Order: sequence, then C-alpha cells, then structure tokens
Amino acid sequence: MNKSKFFPDAFYRVSVRGLMRDGDKFLLGHHHDGDWETFGGGLDFGENLHQALKREILEETGCDVPYISKQPILALPHIVHNLRGMDWFYNFPIYYEVIFDISKFNSSLQYSEIKWFTLEEIQSLKLFEGEEGIKNGLKSLIKNNE
Repeated sequence: MNKSKFFPDAFYRVSVRGLMRDGDKFLLGHHHDGDWETFGGGLDFGENLHQALKREILEETGCDVPYISKQPILALPHIVHNLRGMDWFYNFPIYYEVIFDISKFNSSLQYSEIKWFTLEEIQSLKLFEGEEGIKNGLKSLIKNNE
C-alpha cells in the first residue's frame, strides 16, 4: 500500500450517505466527473453521523436536511481504489434514509443534476466505485420492507 498524507496505514474511512426514497424510486446525484452516487461523505473531527450527513448534503446540493432516520438502513463496507494518493483503502459507508427539499438543489455545487431512479434503472447506471454495493443493498432493503 502506498503512503499518503491523507490516510494512515490500515485506515478505515467512515462515511455517511443519504438515501431519499419516493415509492419505488431513489434519488441520486450525477457527479460532475460522470458517475452517479448517493449523497454524503466523510466525517469531520468531532461530528456525529447526523451532523456529518446534514453538512455533506448541504455542501453538495445546497439543500437543508430536515429528516434523517434515527437508525441506519444499510452499511456496505468495501475497498476503494486509487483515490487521494492511495492504491486502496477500506471505506465503511453508513446509509440513512433522508428527506430534503429538492427544489433548493444547486447544480453549481458537486452534482450537475439529481434524478429519481427505480432499482432496475440503478442496476445499469455507472456508479461511483464505492457505491456499486448499493445495487444489491437496495434489493435487500426493498425485500426486507415488503
């Protein structure tokens, strides 16, 4: 593993992600680099998970987040490759259900657009490498809620 000023050896990066659902559709953001992903990111020192998720969604979309589920709905640990000077590192994203007012979306921030997708549509999307796990994770989530 390469050394990086961003991450120590054996680093697990905890991140928090928001899933917004409307019936059988999920809201994703189209990153300016071409990938689709859920909303969220890493924790800053001293933040709890809800604080980090509210901050990340506001930074990425311009939208305030009035609702975050009390409990996580998914956790999908995985390896991320070739990011921030590292060949790879472990990421541990924790997913919460969120609700926010998408009419406040600002496309000049991290995402060029946001769009609703069915589970079937998500299966064929080019997702950010770390988000590939949601394809199966959402299947399990839907099955468990039926």
